[in-house]
Amino acid sequence: MSERKNKKWSHDIVLEHIKQWHADGKPLFSHFVRKNFQELLAAGIRYFGSWESAVKAAGIPYDAVRRYQNWSKELIVSKIQELHRQGVDLSFRAMMLSKYNAMVYAAIRPNHFGSWKNALGAAGLEPETIYRYRSWDEEAILEEIRKLKAMGADLSSKTMDETANPLIATARRRFGNWGKAVERAGIDYSTVRRRRRWTRESIIKGIRDLERRGVRLQSGEVRREAPALFAAACKPRFFGCWSKAVEAALSDKASLV
Repeated sequence: MSERKNKKWSHDIVLEHIKQWHADGKPLFSHFVRKNFQELLAAGIRYFGSWESAVKAAGIPYDAVRRYQNWSKELIVSKIQELHRQGVDLSFRAMMLSKYNAMVYAAIRPNHFGSWKNALGAAGLEPETIYRYRSWDEEAILEEIRKLKAMGADLSSKTMDETANPLIATARRRFGNWGKAVERAGIDYSTVRRRRRWTRESIIKGIRDLERRGVRLQSGEVRREAPALFAAACKPRFFGCWSKAVEAALSDKASLV
């Protein structure tokens, strides 16, 4: 969605922008919006009285928006160390594109570490360790896979991709695909493979399960709560889009989408 300056605002346009930002995975806390789309923040306050009220009017729980405020320095250090043990790419860019971006925003606040580099240092890491996969040969890749397996890390491609792990990208270049690399490391990939085989019936069941759990069936929220289900439902061979999938599962509640 274009972020044009001097545009005409209304209640509906403000809500449309907020929902789109949320669906795109952009942070909605006021500091980020002020820095990146000041007009939206100002319009939200003007039409709804406060930014929090505007976000809530868009159907987004504000507690989720303020997640970054729950990250203490101790928790940040602990999580960085945990991710490092899992072999996750801890570079600033990769982390900002991952589901841990709220932690990064918390880490770089002046009252925490002031920068991501300082946060890594506080966790006992050095910048050069963050990029250690770039020049690895095949045996080094296999050894790292074995090490992660011994540590109990989730080696499924889904999890490795979600955590923006550079090891999986390097292994794919060297071995052709992740499964072959894991097998070459002496590990039966069928024991770690988690990618689900979807059918129309399992998608419908998944949607009904979400509804029973009280999850709102709006596309943005489902992307966050069940990204694999959402992606499968939108595939042309199944329903083509989320609204049609919901209609098939809960025809009398299609208006929730």
